[in-house]
Amino acid sequence: MAKKITKSQAKKAAKTAKKHPKIVIAIAVIVLIIVIAAVVLYIVKPDLYHKYLGIGDHNFDNNGVCTVCGYEKSETGQGNLEDIQEAELSIHFMELGNANAGDSTLIKCGDTEVLIDAGSKRNSTRTVKDYIDTYCTDGKLEYVIATHAHEDHIAALAGEEGKNNGVLYSYEIGTIITFAGHKTNSVVYRDFETAVTYAESRGAVRYTAKECWYEENGAEKQYYLDGDNQKISLNVLYQKYYDQTTSNENNYSVCTLLSQYINANTTYNYLFTGDLEKAGEESLAESNNLPQCKLFKGGHHGSSTSSNDVLLSKIRPENIAICTCAGTYEYADKPTAERPESVAKLNTFPTQEAIDRMSKYTQNIYVTTLGILNEEYATVRAESMNGNIVFYYKDGKLNLYCSNNDVILKDTDWFKENRTWTGV
Repeated sequence: MAKKITKSQAKKAAKTAKKHPKIVIAIAVIVLIIVIAAVVLYIVKPDLYHKYLGIGDHNFDNNGVCTVCGYEKSETGQGNLEDIQEAELSIHFMELGNANAGDSTLIKCGDTEVLIDAGSKRNSTRTVKDYIDTYCTDGKLEYVIATHAHEDHIAALAGEEGKNNGVLYSYEIGTIITFAGHKTNSVVYRDFETAVTYAESRGAVRYTAKECWYEENGAEKQYYLDGDNQKISLNVLYQKYYDQTTSNENNYSVCTLLSQYINANTTYNYLFTGDLEKAGEESLAESNNLPQCKLFKGGHHGSSTSSNDVLLSKIRPENIAICTCAGTYEYADKPTAERPESVAKLNTFPTQEAIDRMSKYTQNIYVTTLGILNEEYATVRAESMNGNIVFYYKDGKLNLYCSNNDVILKDTDWFKENRTWTGV
């Protein structure tokens, strides 16, 4: 509630205005100029308000074009497996062959492939490589990004223990981009470093995200995936834990933005943040001019500590893909007498908290895998929820193909039994 101005305060203000009329007039003129300039700028360049200030909602006409800033809305089409091979750009969120949360994302643009992470366990190695082989026909991965040092993101890069059969051993590798800091010294991490050294011995170059951001030692912050066309770029974003230490391994995550130029008014953006948590997301949102995103890889497998409003309010995602095994207690405390099932299950991935925040922006949320539990809440097996989730651009449209089904999260049986929907 606004504070009421007393009569004495009003008289005092009036006396001040009479005593210094030129100052009052000058202030009024300055304010008027600012207001007029803002109005003129909005009329002439309204897109700046959307792009840089996030002010105002898009107002779409019958053709799906925003009458304010020219942004073109396009509904995601229903895709098919055959079209993916011919797509201009495709983004693949893989199932990993087990009942564990983990990330592995393949980006394909022509003959250029980018692999972001390869989890979730060492026994995922064959599943990951089989999937890569379907789309990488020349045996070369131009870019491999390891977002951070946790097993569920690097295990299949190193491969099965003692076998040296991971991704970094099995393909010609161009550029490896790794996290700038880490605190873990696990066996998997040490084997990952050995695998990186092997790839370097065969011609790969390694940069940290920090080197990319500052463009040091030959690293770049922007890499074009489509050669001389320069319409599709992979961009390393900044967040403060490239420069600072943290006790939270997840906050070292490398963050990248894939940008696809469509036309003078429209660029499609796709955001990948590894397992970045709240402090890292705050830095990411503050440090970068983040655009509206067609696609966001849901943070940290749908945990309650990621995909926070500070980030989502900037990127306003149209689609979200969560790489996880829904409903398992891998990273959540099982029910007890003090913590009944109705409470405990809310913290299994994807959590109720994360879904509540995501649901403010879109209902197009997809999840790779579902965990089947026994009566003791132990995971018995994994089944596909959406399965492998692929967004691809072909014939002027973004399409979605899922290897199992394309049912959005809120319409699945698992969701109806375990979560509630409060969003759009």
